[in-house]
Amino acid sequence: MAGNAGAPSVEPVVNPHLREAKRRRLIRMTKQQIAGRSGPVRQIRYRDEVVSPLALELECQNLLQRTQRAIATIVTSRVYAGDLRATVAEPVLRWHEWEIAVALREITELLLDLVSDYAGGMAGPMTTTVLLSQNRAISIARDATTARVQALESLAAQVAVADAARRDWETAHRMAANNDKYLDLVARTAADQHATAEITGLAEQAAAAAQALRETLQQATLAAEALALPDSR
Repeated sequence: MAGNAGAPSVEPVVNPHLREAKRRRLIRMTKQQIAGRSGPVRQIRYRDEVVSPLALELECQNLLQRTQRAIATIVTSRVYAGDLRATVAEPVLRWHEWEIAVALREITELLLDLVSDYAGGMAGPMTTTVLLSQNRAISIARDATTARVQALESLAAQVAVADAARRDWETAHRMAANNDKYLDLVARTAADQHATAEITGLAEQAAAAAQALRETLQQATLAAEALALPDSR
């Protein structure tokens, strides 16, 4: 497939050996050149310095986008900044990105050559054999590049898991700093239990006093009834 209609947004890839100022200039220039244009088209200028997304067919653009997403996941993670930078240096990752982009551009150009050479004509048996072998070569190259992209994605997934574990540890550590407050809360339950027993005792005393009062009032009522004089008639 050689078209890239509806292609995803992909950043230009610059040779990581270039100085930073030139790298920024090439990225800015390439973005200006591809704005509003569709491809793929054969890249003529600055081939050793930058790979333009416009030079990639859709599937190759997808692979490059996956590469860039994986690298971004790695280098923007907190665990990378704190623990992995020395192990997985960003220049190494950028070199992988560059080599992947160059390979994808070459695959796209070979696909364009096949389309141009065949041009819809009827292929004889010998031509068909050549086409099949060339398509097979492109498939092998694409599979190898895809495997490289998947390896980067696997690394990114591991970094994401480690980053989540680090955030979990930091959150747990921060929350554990409040453990003394919760221990104090639990310790205060002993006082609550004592107060509950005390209140229960007071309630029992109040109930007894109320019962005594009711009995006293009942006796007083009986005494008052005893003082009632009978009718003299």
